[in-house]
Amino acid sequence: MGIEGPAMWKVTIDREKCTDCGACMESCPGDVYEMVDGEIKAVHQDECHGCHTCEAVCPEEACTVEEQ
Repeated sequence: MGIEGPAMWKVTIDREKCTDCGACMESCPGDVYEMVDGEIKAVHQDECHGCHTCEAVCPEEACTVEEQ
């Protein structure tokens, strides 16, 4: 039986749905998101806590958080 490390999370933003409203960025406790060249990007994925708050607050359902 091996020792498991911390969960790793993959954050995806569906660019076809995202309106760059910033709801995910404002609600994220891990500061995963940043505005880059006018678009919200998940630039600090290693900071994701896996709380799914971004999914809950996104009005366009553009955020997805999956365990890797």
